[in-house]
Amino acid sequence: MSVDHYRFTVGEFDCYSFSDGHFNYPLDVFFANADRPALERALRQRDLPLEHVTTPYACLLVDGGGQRVLVDMGAGILGPDEVHLFPSVDNSNSVAGRIVPNMRAVGIKPESIDKVIITHAHPDHVGGALDAQGNLHFPNARYFMAEAEWAFWMSEAASERVSANLLRIARKNLEPLQEQMSFVGHDFEIASGVRTVATYGHTPGHLAVSVTSNGERLLHISDVALHPLHLEHPAWYPVLDLDPAQARATRRRVMDRAAAQETLLFAHHFAPFPNMGYVRKVGKGWRWAPIDSHRRP
Repeated sequence: MSVDHYRFTVGEFDCYSFSDGHFNYPLDVFFANADRPALERALRQRDLPLEHVTTPYACLLVDGGGQRVLVDMGAGILGPDEVHLFPSVDNSNSVAGRIVPNMRAVGIKPESIDKVIITHAHPDHVGGALDAQGNLHFPNARYFMAEAEWAFWMSEAASERVSANLLRIARKNLEPLQEQMSFVGHDFEIASGVRTVATYGHTPGHLAVSVTSNGERLLHISDVALHPLHLEHPAWYPVLDLDPAQARATRRRVMDRAAAQETLLFAHHFAPFPNMGYVRKVGKGWRWAPIDSHRRP
């Protein structure tokens, strides 16, 4: 198995998890309200750094029914934006923008992508929309996102709720997609067996994606949770949750159902690659149980 891609099936669908790389964030961005001693204890128990969070990025491709559907586009080549996003953290060893080369490595051309679902407009989900020359990476695709998400990022109010850098990156990558964009709501069928799930809170129009075939199901949770510690400590939340109370309620609804139904999850930020696993109910929270990627989930 390559560390850059992982092939698996959901029923009759061929699917891939593609690594887009990894990025460092300040600790307080991921854990805005966590008790610092408790957070440091939890990090030490997992042999994780105390100064920052290194988070992986991964994107899902579903190939079935004559349609290739990509969920999010990764961070792209952040270039000069990188240092401005979180200047307090060293990202000299960060790697991003690996989706397209990793797709090409397994013989999938970006031009062959039929549909792209944008779960929300943070840089690590839309930054891969354009290449270095400003051309669409997926020129033949139809794009789908929640109307509330688009409206927020194009509104004047957005400048009061997100940083100038986040807003600039979102608009730079979304505006060229407008002619190929369709707005969707909850439980919208993007393609046969691929449907949207409303998971608002992290952003105003945040979507999860359900993939179902022959009785098998995968739920792509995107940023319903950014770290397994958000599952074990449900009161902790990232500063990137624009509505923390709504995001916590969404997280509880999604995770309780996933645990009860033993649903296979795909999580954009959850290590180890391929960012897939299950959640188990533990006390008032849940525990992340990654798949063994050497075997069929």
